[in-house]
Amino acid sequence: MRSPAVFLTGAGLVYLAAMVALAIMRTPLGTPMYFWLEGVAAAAYLVALAHVWRLGDVRRGLFFSALAFAVLFRAPLAMTPVEPDNDMIRYLWDGRVQSLGINPYLVHPADPELAWTHTPETRQMPSARQKTPYPPAAQLFFRLVVTAHDSARAMKLALVACDLMTILVVWLWLRSIKRSEWLTLAYAWNPLVVIEVAYSGHIDALGALWIAAAAYWLARRRTALATIAFVFAVATKILPVVLIPLLWRRISRRDAVLGVALLVLLYLPFSGGPQIALGGVTRVVEHIRFNGPIFQAMRAMFNPIIAGATAVVLGLLAAAWCRWKLGDTQPASWAWPMAIALLCAPVVYPWYLLYMTPFLVTAGTLPLTAWTISVIPVYRVWQTSRGDGKWVVPWEILALEFAVVFAVLAAVAWRRCRPLPRVRGRTDEVAGP
Repeated sequence: MRSPAVFLTGAGLVYLAAMVALAIMRTPLGTPMYFWLEGVAAAAYLVALAHVWRLGDVRRGLFFSALAFAVLFRAPLAMTPVEPDNDMIRYLWDGRVQSLGINPYLVHPADPELAWTHTPETRQMPSARQKTPYPPAAQLFFRLVVTAHDSARAMKLALVACDLMTILVVWLWLRSIKRSEWLTLAYAWNPLVVIEVAYSGHIDALGALWIAAAAYWLARRRTALATIAFVFAVATKILPVVLIPLLWRRISRRDAVLGVALLVLLYLPFSGGPQIALGGVTRVVEHIRFNGPIFQAMRAMFNPIIAGATAVVLGLLAAAWCRWKLGDTQPASWAWPMAIALLCAPVVYPWYLLYMTPFLVTAGTLPLTAWTISVIPVYRVWQTSRGDGKWVVPWEILALEFAVVFAVLAAVAWRRCRPLPRVRGRTDEVAGP
């Protein structure tokens, strides 16, 4: 039998070759070559995951070699140029106008009076006629990066740094909750994470870092730090708000007051801007639709606001149930409430899944791991939209994306519910994993 080192090294080399090819060819999202290369990376990831799932004691040399591969996967992608239609261009402009003393919530980049705030990098951004949707913690991150270096590459490298720090936090968190350190690779090697951060550069990498840090510090009973990290996660993107029940009675009243005060301080510099409390969520719920079939079904019965509120309520109920049944140290307790809220959201871009990826380290979250793979075909829209201008996921891709998730969910449920075989000659206990 071949050793785990052979499988991990082989999978790592194949994965790395795919990422190098993707970077060299600067393959556009949604093209046939993109799907081939992403498919190779996904296959290598699943092979590695199948092996580390069964590994017990950590062999330090092999473990750190696997983490080194994770860094190498990101390196060539991080060096690729940032295209003009990338979200990072908007991040850059938002950070720049803040450094110039302008509230980004009150202006939009297409305003002729703000032409002087642009550089060649930001002048052609697609969202120039829209006000920023990004909440205050994200805005402060943009400003921090621009202050250090005003360039799209600096923004991408800063987000990759957040991603690498998340790997460290996940590793420390797994150690603190007495789970296999090998499962760090479930996050570190996830192809959706690698692509969406190192190649596409989404702010969700910052949010994933904060929410992973909140889980880690809560497990260590550093409740003040957990509260601070949680507030920063919510103020980066609102999705983690459904996890509030996990903090209930785990943090003190003083921590809660600290969290509220921090939230106020984050919003205070932008107090003149309308609708900043929801970071543009209201506009999304009322007007934008993408890859959200459950929301569309709810929208047929209710108005958009009620349908959006239902998604949040379902996430909160899921978190309350997980807090009661599983406890707040279980990875599934952190992943599933966000996943349920996201499943019912009006917009489900692939990078929105990044928030839950630090917690996909148990058998109970395998359906969500499958989702990070099955969502990849959605990128086909990036190419079809160039012809007809419509951002609509074809029904066959939509069916495949969610059929895979529910098929894995059914398999996990069946495995857990089936009777365990009795040990021959014993009647007082059963054999099982």
